[in-house]
Amino acid sequence: LLPDFELASRDGPPRRLSSFQHPVLVVNFWATWCAPCRREIPLLKALRRDHAADGLEVVGIAVDFREDVLRYASEIGIDYPLLIGEEDGLDAAQAFGMSMVFPFTVFADAQRRIVALKVGELHADEAGFILERIAALNAGREPLEAVRGAISARLAELAAARARAASAAP
Repeated sequence: LLPDFELASRDGPPRRLSSFQHPVLVVNFWATWCAPCRREIPLLKALRRDHAADGLEVVGIAVDFREDVLRYASEIGIDYPLLIGEEDGLDAAQAFGMSMVFPFTVFADAQRRIVALKVGELHADEAGFILERIAALNAGREPLEAVRGAISARLAELAAARARAASAAP
């Protein structure tokens, strides 16, 4: 299950991760100084917009200095909820078994089970596949272990294809 923790919100008052009661929760750990993190923010904004009718919410967990996060979020127009922490942000990442590896994105279903954890920059094809499988899971059409297995296999295929494309590029 998703671990629960409390971090400062963008507006200041602390907020618990468990306060987000959406059928699909995408939790993205990032930092302003992380280039892949910055590259995936437009995708996260689009996922939230395009899947709002499906009950999807994106929560950004910024493990960074508050002032830097607020300035950057304002500059680029991050429109999804942000929780912000420095040391306590690292503690939150460790609750997922992760250390200083950014970005990483956690996908949870309606029962708050962790369905997928993607380390590194999230790509649209990966997110689309994961969200399709979570929809099937939430609808009761597929069991959790089958969904996790399908996601793991597909992410490996996509990573291999990206690696081949990168090595073939001049």
